[in-house]
Amino acid sequence: MHFIFAVHNHQPVGNFAEVLEKAYQTSYLPFLKVLERYPGITFSMHTSGPLLDWLELEHPEYLDSVAALVELGRVEILAAGYYEPILASIPEEDRIEQITLMADYAEHRFGHRPRGLWLTERIWEPSLAKTLCKAGIRYVAVDDYHFSTSGRSGAELDGYFLTEDEGHTLAVFPISQQLRYAIPFEPPGTSLAIFRKHDREGAVMVMADDGEKFGVWPRTAEKVFGRGRWLERFCTQLEKHRDWLQTTTFSAFLDRHAPLGRVYLPTSSYFEMSEWTLPTALGRRYEHHLEDLRKRRQLERWRPFLRGGFWRDFLTKYEEANWMHKRALAVSEELRSLPREAPARRALFKAQCNCAYWHGIFGGLYLPHLRHAIYAELLEAEALQPRSLQHHVFDLDRDGQDEAVLRSKGLSLYLTKHGGAIRELDLLEKRFNLTNTLARRVETYHAKLAKAVLDPGEVHSASIHDLILAKEPGLDRHVFQDQQQRWMLQDHFFDRTATCAAFHRNEHRERGDFLKGLYELSVSDTGAVLTRQGSVDGQPVKVIKRITLGAVGLNVVIEVRNLSDQRLEATYANEWNFSLLGGNSPDRYFLLDGEPPEASNLASTGTDTVRSLTMVLEWEGLSLELAFPAPTEVWRHPIETVSMSEAGFERVYQCSGILPVWPLELAPGELAVLGFTLTTTCQN
Repeated sequence: MHFIFAVHNHQPVGNFAEVLEKAYQTSYLPFLKVLERYPGITFSMHTSGPLLDWLELEHPEYLDSVAALVELGRVEILAAGYYEPILASIPEEDRIEQITLMADYAEHRFGHRPRGLWLTERIWEPSLAKTLCKAGIRYVAVDDYHFSTSGRSGAELDGYFLTEDEGHTLAVFPISQQLRYAIPFEPPGTSLAIFRKHDREGAVMVMADDGEKFGVWPRTAEKVFGRGRWLERFCTQLEKHRDWLQTTTFSAFLDRHAPLGRVYLPTSSYFEMSEWTLPTALGRRYEHHLEDLRKRRQLERWRPFLRGGFWRDFLTKYEEANWMHKRALAVSEELRSLPREAPARRALFKAQCNCAYWHGIFGGLYLPHLRHAIYAELLEAEALQPRSLQHHVFDLDRDGQDEAVLRSKGLSLYLTKHGGAIRELDLLEKRFNLTNTLARRVETYHAKLAKAVLDPGEVHSASIHDLILAKEPGLDRHVFQDQQQRWMLQDHFFDRTATCAAFHRNEHRERGDFLKGLYELSVSDTGAVLTRQGSVDGQPVKVIKRITLGAVGLNVVIEVRNLSDQRLEATYANEWNFSLLGGNSPDRYFLLDGEPPEASNLASTGTDTVRSLTMVLEWEGLSLELAFPAPTEVWRHPIETVSMSEAGFERVYQCSGILPVWPLELAPGELAVLGFTLTTTCQN
């Protein structure tokens, strides 16, 4: 029988250089060095474009070694979209161009034009068969779970199948979940035992998975390359049993063996992804059901009939992911006429990198620096494509309500009718989205916080999916469910006794209905007006917000009129959230009336009466000043999320919440006029 051993090495656009270097030293390089010592073993590799770009700059000798193995016939290179997009989530023209970019690179760098494709996150939609064929791809590998939902499992999957869309035929290999979970977590003998069960003439089994599981994932470096020497022992076993078990590549097997039949795979991804896409309440029900089946040893029997959500559900679960996705679609449409080589299209392709658009144990939606990189590339793409419109009104996020975008020399401003808010505020010179933040949510996995441990040595689970680690104690105290999106210019009406601390903990009472109400929106080249008649504890109130867009700042005037025949007493606050990428970095801090407060870091909390509040980002050469015509009470507090990654639970600074607060005492018909300015300053 045959064994196809494939690894997928990937680092997202925007990841830190030190993270890439560590992954290189602990995983990519030692893996290659071990395989070089076993000339009888062939394998397949995919390296994503962001990682290739970095390797070309920092370690071209590694790519030279890969090229040498390709020339020897020991390595087959797999393509993908160059910057690792979820192919089904981007326009077909972009899919084909990204795949072509990768194929052209591989042919030039390795002397081999890929015939097969690593399908990012194994996210399959039936129409991809046609797209991949048009891009010159002959085969793809997906999880055996994809096949089980079509009624095939076990020994029926010891080969490859053909699928088609509109007559475009594509070979599809199943990836063995048994092998994925055994390699490298179980002793090499476990994999040999699995092979033995499938040993017959012409059979093939595939293990294609993340290369980072060999050294980057928790506790794997020592196991795989250190004293455990797992990879050496595994390769030794493969060479020892070459009389009945031979390693091969996808293309070699495809050329010598006929398909097992035709198959039509439903929309799917790997099994865990279908869990992660579900809303929290439904996700917990689903998880409890799976656990019940495990305890009764019935899970594998019923797995083919179990379906969670699919990848696009992230765009409904997380409004922030949908906005970013639709921003990228809009930029793609704007650049459609440009050639593939155009710098603006290359920036767009980088912005399509999948990691920041979703979240599970993997996925980087919760990581501000990854989202920041996506927006930076979108803003770069836009900057490289001159435009004549200063303002534009259209339904950008596809929710049935128009948004408005206004642009000046230094800023772009996106307004939404939902809550009459600023949905995005971009500092164009710095390619910096100041509203790149994430609301706090209770996630399905937060139920596991009580079981989390700080020391990985205390955990003896076989799989990354079973690890329950925490990077600090007491994280359950930082889990909150926000009532609103963390945008800018949002209207709050509180009791007079409300405090910043209560607002931070979501223990305040929201008296108005303005946060989620629809506003009327009118725009011009220089500004916008947002208007809504709502209520505060049943009393009719009208809010008008006038925004004037300047070259480097905004002027905001807010009118609150009491339309009732009773006196209105309340606290009015206007919420602004600034995503500034580092809550506790010494080079990022607050100034109050030009002076640092006792606690000045951006993750600090405070209630201060000031004429100005300034946020300084020394690394970016950037400062943001909110200035008031008279001393004004201002609340500041950090928005921090608790998320799960392969390294365990962690607290992540998302943004600094800033709320100017005014006491209101309005007689019937009386009007309050409030206001401030936001000024941005950039240094080269």
